Amino acid sequence: MTRKPELSSDLSILGGRGSLILVVDTEDLLVQLVEALDRDLELLEVLRYRLIVLGALAGADQGPSIPTAVREIESAYEDLRLADLIRATATVQVADELDLSPMPRLDELAELSGGGWREVLLDRRRSLIETVIGIENLATTVRTAMGRRASLAKEALTFLRVDAGATYGRSVLRGGVLVEGTI
Repeated sequence: MTRKPELSSDLSILGGRGSLILVVDTEDLLVQLVEALDRDLELLEVLRYRLIVLGALAGADQGPSIPTAVREIESAYEDLRLADLIRATATVQVADELDLSPMPRLDELAELSGGGWREVLLDRRRSLIETVIGIENLATTVRTAMGRRASLAKEALTFLRVDAGATYGRSVLRGGVLVEGTI
């Protein structure tokens, strides 16, 4: 299959009515799509790794390093969003070539791609689904662990607050407030 006529920067290719035509093979579009999917998978692994680092820092009581880890996660997520735009563009181009709706699912593209592309696209789809599920589970685990650690720290440090602590039945005014409700 060949792509619809478009302007080309190659002046040696002349099309109908004197226009320049860019001829793009469906195979080339599929290669671009698979490369974009592979980039998404790489960036998802980076995000996963950075979540693991965040969890390890929290588990090792490395509080001062946690903001840096969070910024790195935000950066990885932003890189992933940009790569996803490239993947979406490649998907639209393949969909256009195969006469599909502009944003088809990968399994729909696989069914119409034929040849070895079907297996390649289905494999990437499976890998993406597994990776995203793993990241969601990891993020939930890290979030829960950090929340639990914050709760434990709050409970452990209640003796520093004015309104907490045992008075052993005496009504005394406590002095020397170190922290007042900041934890």
